[in-house]
Amino acid sequence: MADLLSRVLPVAGMGLAACLLMLLSAVIRRGRTIGFVALAALLLLGGAPIILLWGHAGRPIPESIPPALLSSDGLALFFDGLFVLAAALVAVLSLDYFEKKESHHAELYGLIALSATGMMVLASATNLITFYLGLETMSIAFYVLAGFLRSHQNSVEASLKYFLLGAFSSAFLLLGMAFLYGSSGSLDFGGLAAAFSTGIYPLGEPALLLGFFLFLVGLFFKLSLIPFHFWAPDVYQGSPTPITALMAVGGKTAAAAGAIRIFLSSFAANPLLAGKWLILFTGVGLLSIFVGSMVALTQRHMKRLLAYSSIVHAGFLALGIGALAVPGISKAVLEALLFYLAAYLFMNVGAFAVAAIVERKPSHDETLLTYSGLASGSPWLAALLSLFMFSLAGIPLTAGFLGKFYLFRALVNGGFYWIAALGLVGAVIATYYYLKVVVALYFSPPPEEPNQRLPVGTASRIALAVAAFLTLCFGVFPGLLMGLISGLGIG
Repeated sequence: MADLLSRVLPVAGMGLAACLLMLLSAVIRRGRTIGFVALAALLLLGGAPIILLWGHAGRPIPESIPPALLSSDGLALFFDGLFVLAAALVAVLSLDYFEKKESHHAELYGLIALSATGMMVLASATNLITFYLGLETMSIAFYVLAGFLRSHQNSVEASLKYFLLGAFSSAFLLLGMAFLYGSSGSLDFGGLAAAFSTGIYPLGEPALLLGFFLFLVGLFFKLSLIPFHFWAPDVYQGSPTPITALMAVGGKTAAAAGAIRIFLSSFAANPLLAGKWLILFTGVGLLSIFVGSMVALTQRHMKRLLAYSSIVHAGFLALGIGALAVPGISKAVLEALLFYLAAYLFMNVGAFAVAAIVERKPSHDETLLTYSGLASGSPWLAALLSLFMFSLAGIPLTAGFLGKFYLFRALVNGGFYWIAALGLVGAVIATYYYLKVVVALYFSPPPEEPNQRLPVGTASRIALAVAAFLTLCFGVFPGLLMGLISGLGIG
């Protein structure tokens, strides 16, 4: 019974935190007070079960334990840890941001915890039903959070646009699941793999391929891969900045986790599907890298620039997710993907944290002109933003550089020289618009009067310090994170 309960303990803990915070929001109306309660709930109820199960991550589950709808293996625990950290950092960042906007409502933190619960279900799912429930739990929370600044037209518009397009993509995903079920007779990932390995499909091969493609369309939308990215720039720009950070790091990581799990557990058993998985993810990934970079070069607003940056990074992730279909390098690619996702979390949250601090009360996104000469008024803030930009660009001694390095090394070792070469060209192009921000910080004069020192709250300082420290730490000492990944038995 203890082994069976351990499979749902992290998800149950985060779900309990979400329920408690929703109930407490009816009693504690002061946003900052419930913010501190939320942080404690996220770390204790969401994080403690992960620490408790961490030492058992690599151990096989006894055969006497019946199959469950959720997994608590090393892969699930790793992603659960990332989701808890992402939710905690966003909660800390929200303390100062929503007070500045005078919209610090108590329901915010329950919704953050609910979105994290959906992420954890999605990453741990071993069944199509739980996969979809996790995805929709996360998405519904995002729809509400995107429109949390109800007095801001752009926030309401972002919420509505995300809801309509998200519902449309969910329909594709659900229809694809229906065809996959009809072609295999099973909803369980293990049952799907067993059916796919036989090569016998009750509805025929065309129905299987149709379900496979429809399923991938839904995944591509959640990963904001081109050409399924149109929602991302507008939603990212209009949403409250801490929520944009949660969408960019939590939502994308959860979608990548779901894709990794369902491929390794199901689609990898069928050579036909594995081959098409490689082709589709590689093609869409390269398209996202180059088109996203070209459009990002023209952006004049920080959050829109970071939105296209997230599309480009999703392209790099797609190259790795596609390469999982190559048996000889799948373990190295998986480890590279996990390192990349961890690095992406901290450097992206850090960049959005600076954007939240610079953002003025009546605005929802600042132009790059607002950042001109920031180094003269707030040198430490400019230095931290430069660090995050360097990491996003993949400059050495940052976690972002090593994330790309491990990924490209795995591709080269697998013989995919042209994919690695094209990826490197895309990374070089992307460097320009990151350095454009750094140039504005240090070498562009302020548009009107000299920049005054920006007020930075204690909560924002903590979020920035954690993000900067881990971005540098994993860039200088990558063995700390890679050793953790290798020791979980997730290969």
